[in-house]
Amino acid sequence: MLLALLAGSCWGIISLFIRRLNAIGFSALDIAALRSILTALALLAAIPCTKGKPLRLKLRDIWCVAGCGILSITLFNCCYFATMQRSTVNVAVVLLYTSPVFVTLLSCAFFGERFTHRKLLALAMVVLGCVFVSGVIGSGGRLTPTVLCLGLCSGLFYALYSIFGRFAQQHGLDSFKITLWTFIFAGFAALFYLNWGNSLPLLCTPLSWLCLAGLVLISTILPYYTYTAALKLLQPSTAAIVVAIEPVVGSLVGILIFHEPVSASALVGMVLIIGAMFVG
Repeated sequence: MLLALLAGSCWGIISLFIRRLNAIGFSALDIAALRSILTALALLAAIPCTKGKPLRLKLRDIWCVAGCGILSITLFNCCYFATMQRSTVNVAVVLLYTSPVFVTLLSCAFFGERFTHRKLLALAMVVLGCVFVSGVIGSGGRLTPTVLCLGLCSGLFYALYSIFGRFAQQHGLDSFKITLWTFIFAGFAALFYLNWGNSLPLLCTPLSWLCLAGLVLISTILPYYTYTAALKLLQPSTAAIVVAIEPVVGSLVGILIFHEPVSASALVGMVLIIGAMFVG
């Protein structure tokens, strides 16, 4: 559980880097693309420090890591940012965090997990907690059929990392190899949707590279590696519920670092999400 908790916490502080990169001039989708490309390059550079032969991949294993990199990370990014463009960040976050529901349903179908009353209660607490934490109620966010479809797709594709990652582990792949190949595929796909004309001039400043280094090392490599390792120890549905600590940490970062106001609904949401980890 601690590995999943660490992963969620590292993802939760991502706003420290995203906000600065936004201020420099990077778009959200360009940040996602650079994140995938630079993570792939960083993991490739780390290979000499690892044991074994992480670049060696059997043909029967390709579909697992390709699913993690393309069907999960790439399509999740595209749907998530498309949702934000058509509505608000709050609405996008709430729809994204339907992902534990998808993870649970898919885990029941593929891995024979039992769908218990405790798990149902935990899922309800996570989704409701995200609604409160995000402040979507009363925010005026638009929820059109297109937004709903894109948002639910972002949650589904986000959930697929847990499913494909679990399959990859059953094939005998370790956490580093799964993370490496996930981002090789995701980084390759990102080459096609990165706005090179906008991004290249912005990469000329040391601050850009400092923020990207934090994004890659602290909020990408570390959490994806630890979350992948957690999938070997926990049921995918349990790991997905625990990692939902991310919006709680994100809210705390906003309150403590960016001096955002504390609302009663956000506190209620935090309690619900934290409580879900013990219930599920």
